[in-house]
Amino acid sequence: MGKRCCLIFVTIMLCYPIIVLANTPLQAKIAVFNFRTVNLEASGYGTSVANMLIDSLKEKSELIMIGRRDLEAFLNLHDLQQDDNPANAVNIGTQLGVDVIVVGNVEKKGATIVVNCKVIHVKQKTSIFDTQLVSFGDTAMGGEIKRLSTLISTAIANAATKKVSEEKPTWGCPVNIKKRSSSSSIYLNWENAPGNTAVSYEVFRSNSESGPFTWISQVVQPEYLDRNLEKNTTYYYQVRASAGSGIRSNFSPVILAETVPVPNPPVILKAIGHIKSVELTWSPSPAKSDDPLELKGYKLYRAKVEQGPYKEVANILGRDLGIGVNVTTTLDKLLKVTYVERGLTDGEYYCYKLTAYNEKSLESDFSGSVKATTTSVVSGLSAQGMIREVNLTWAPVDSPFIKGYYIYRSDGESGNFTKIKKIDVSGISGTGTREKVEYTDKEGLGDKLSYYYRITAFEDEERETSPSVAVSAATKGKPPAPEAVKAVSGMVKKVELTWTAGSHEDIEGYKIYWSREKVGKYLLLSKLKERTTNRFTHEGGGEEKLDDNTTYYYIIRSFNRVDVESDFSEIAFATTKARPTKPSGLKGEEGKVKAVPLIWLPNPENDITAYHIWRAGPEKEDFTRIADTRGETVYIDKGLKDGSTYRYRIQTEDRDALLSDFSETIGIQTKPKPKRLEGFNGDLHKGRVVLNWKPGSEPDISHYDVYEKGFFGIKKIATVKTPGFTGESLPKGKQKTYVVISVDKGGLESEPSEEITIVRK
Repeated sequence: MGKRCCLIFVTIMLCYPIIVLANTPLQAKIAVFNFRTVNLEASGYGTSVANMLIDSLKEKSELIMIGRRDLEAFLNLHDLQQDDNPANAVNIGTQLGVDVIVVGNVEKKGATIVVNCKVIHVKQKTSIFDTQLVSFGDTAMGGEIKRLSTLISTAIANAATKKVSEEKPTWGCPVNIKKRSSSSSIYLNWENAPGNTAVSYEVFRSNSESGPFTWISQVVQPEYLDRNLEKNTTYYYQVRASAGSGIRSNFSPVILAETVPVPNPPVILKAIGHIKSVELTWSPSPAKSDDPLELKGYKLYRAKVEQGPYKEVANILGRDLGIGVNVTTTLDKLLKVTYVERGLTDGEYYCYKLTAYNEKSLESDFSGSVKATTTSVVSGLSAQGMIREVNLTWAPVDSPFIKGYYIYRSDGESGNFTKIKKIDVSGISGTGTREKVEYTDKEGLGDKLSYYYRITAFEDEERETSPSVAVSAATKGKPPAPEAVKAVSGMVKKVELTWTAGSHEDIEGYKIYWSREKVGKYLLLSKLKERTTNRFTHEGGGEEKLDDNTTYYYIIRSFNRVDVESDFSEIAFATTKARPTKPSGLKGEEGKVKAVPLIWLPNPENDITAYHIWRAGPEKEDFTRIADTRGETVYIDKGLKDGSTYRYRIQTEDRDALLSDFSETIGIQTKPKPKRLEGFNGDLHKGRVVLNWKPGSEPDISHYDVYEKGFFGIKKIATVKTPGFTGESLPKGKQKTYVVISVDKGGLESEPSEEITIVRK
């Protein structure tokens, strides 16, 4: 569903009642939409049911089918879609000029197939037939569809049949009856007899001037379109009027009319209201016409209500659409035609129909109707006087084509209005979604004077609405300024303001302005909408807090109900609490084993709660917070690397969580390990291993550890105080490998010496 290429139409021309006459067969055009599938199991059945129904309806001689390809091309061109929504069926049927459209849906439950079907009367915008059929299996479906086609045909015939009343007339018949013929229809319109107030009209038709005449329709407008007639055939008509009491007039004189080939009616696509104009767009009919003559132009008809009557308002020739004498394009080749009817009234509702006519001035039937409302004048205009200003507000004009507004002003109620301002829609924030448009007139206004205003809307330089109703307003004076404004200093990241609440009746509230400079630009901080308010705390906005130890300046203005502000109050100022001073005297002790002792001076503030110790290691530059002390000014950093330099800084925090700047940074080195021993050598003396090396260069060497290297690693075999060692006897044919490590008084060990291997042959 929803794909236009799958649309299947059959059209029944019932926009007006079908005519039943002796020797005149019932003829109708019928359109069938693809049936919608209700569930997944019914997939494919929607198209199958529609195709079967079309094949069955084709067998009815009284029904006429529209070519599928032409319809699908039309729907694709105009972006129309099929479904089983009656409103959509009426819309498509109206645009195509069809009368009845068949819609429905299919549901499958196991072997049971349920088909719901409706026949939609396009003109009446209602269903004239609604039924449900149930088929047990695909085999039985064919018979059920044939039965359904017969029911549809009968319903159409019943809707067209009505007996002619035989009541006697009692007052004058319709007069000035005019006719217009086409290849398969005849259009009649007329006027009431003088003094008659008819509420409806009955139309009768015959194949002979002498009758008998058969009732074919009753209408409420003084016009009737008789459709689906035989080609090149003469028909005779009479009309009579009916009053609300049931009284009927005499029959009109017999009107002769003959069907002749004429162009197909155009299809109106849309009508769009503009300022004092309506833009209409239409296209030629997609169906092939019997008229052999060339299309010459269009006639536009207009009515105040959709039912009519319609009066001709424009005769549109090819040259009106930009087609010159030497241009090969003809009207029927223009896929879309646009025409603007101008000179209309603001905010009026208009209905339109079109006809096409050939070079012999023979007109087609009416197209379907479209409607549009011209752009309204500006409404809801109000004016509010302020101090040498007048604030204007009005409702936005509901049109996407409005480019802006013109403001007109006069010094007197009956004076001349002068254009003082052009407001572009692009410069109005939120236009189209706001409930009102605003403009404040500040140009040369005096105190306590009355001014008058009118507003227009415009689309361009040439299209402007009529002026709105005039409104007036008088300017007024300022409310009094607030007094006794004070600001409290020493608060943490905030300032508290107080003032004397005003008693003047015009005061609606207060606006607080602030600045970092006494003389400078003051910014709006807050708007307080209560006259009795006399306190406000400035704590910054959002994530942006006030700075520490910073002076802020404030002035306050009162405002009235139209937002006119008083003069500024006296300036008040306050300074926020300062942060703690940065710690000083930071020192550290060098050369400690795997540790750095730190000490610093206490801060002068009496509300310090903690000192934060930050450190940067030897392998990275970023500082990391490693510890906090609660009031203490000493700290030992432990577990450090030997012979490495660490940097330190301190930060202070007070009881209000204010942090100081960092102290000066110091660098402290831990004690390094002893250097690797040099001059390590060995020999055999009387079969025993004798080892010697140079003494360690460090002054605090405590001892030396001698290690023997074996299959499973090295093991310590001796600790000596001097740089020499005599080991056990080494068996013949054996060898041993040794290393020596020096150890200082802090327990730090050097790297192992070079290895030495002793061999006894």
